[in-house]
Amino acid sequence: MRPPSKKGHPRLLVLLAVLQAGCLAESELVDVAGKCGPRDLTPECCLKQWPGQWERCTGSSELVDGSSSLGMKAAAAGTAVAMAVAVKPQIDSAERRGVELAADLLTKVEKAIAQCTRRADREVNDYHFDGRSPSRELCKEVKVGDQMTWAAYLGLFKHEQAWPCLREALDKLLPGRYRLHPRFRLDERTGQWEFLDEQQVKQIVSEQGWKGLTGTIEPDIILMDKEGVIVRVYDLKFPCPETNHARWERYKGGRWHDETQKQVYEGVLKITPQLVSPRQGVEPIR
Repeated sequence: MRPPSKKGHPRLLVLLAVLQAGCLAESELVDVAGKCGPRDLTPECCLKQWPGQWERCTGSSELVDGSSSLGMKAAAAGTAVAMAVAVKPQIDSAERRGVELAADLLTKVEKAIAQCTRRADREVNDYHFDGRSPSRELCKEVKVGDQMTWAAYLGLFKHEQAWPCLREALDKLLPGRYRLHPRFRLDERTGQWEFLDEQQVKQIVSEQGWKGLTGTIEPDIILMDKEGVIVRVYDLKFPCPETNHARWERYKGGRWHDETQKQVYEGVLKITPQLVSPRQGVEPIR
């Protein structure tokens, strides 16, 4: 039985239009242009006809409106503050090793990350299913404009819901030494990977569209030492149904065809990444 529909949030609808069940532009993007179905919300319909043009479809340059039901506006507003004070991420190298976090601090940080992940999972399930968890059958059902399953939709929604909690917790525990969904790009001239700040991402998108970010990577969380060297990498997973085990996805195309996200993140960032899920929490490094 299909759960009752909820009002769509513009930022989430934009993500649904340009993401593939996870990481934006880490592989080839899907062309979502097409006709509107009977269940499409107005912004969804607009975005299907004008992919990526969120200002045109939502009337907002900030990707948010004033009616967020689950705190997403706070997430977007907090991003600018966190970005302004954080050190610039630097990838580790053989010549320069990052200084690992103290054990007690790392324990507190990972506990907070796990708690925020569980909270986001619970709140989105409450919002859509009145406290129940989606069934295996529903997870496979197409939800948004005949383009995305409920499993993919809920995963994106839960990521969005986790950001405010994560930002609040990490601002207290590790101020200025973390980034949420940072983006990295290979500099073809030097052969080195580089961090793209918010303004660089906006410029690329404005000049080339979202496909300009193809080939970049975007882990969910990175932690840094005092010099900005990345020492921990985490990726949030929200299995649907919840009884599924969290796992790393494989790339289906592009330069990393058939490699897992874990392999790619480890190769690029020189750190073994860790999965985080509502049931398993932060999985240990393996």
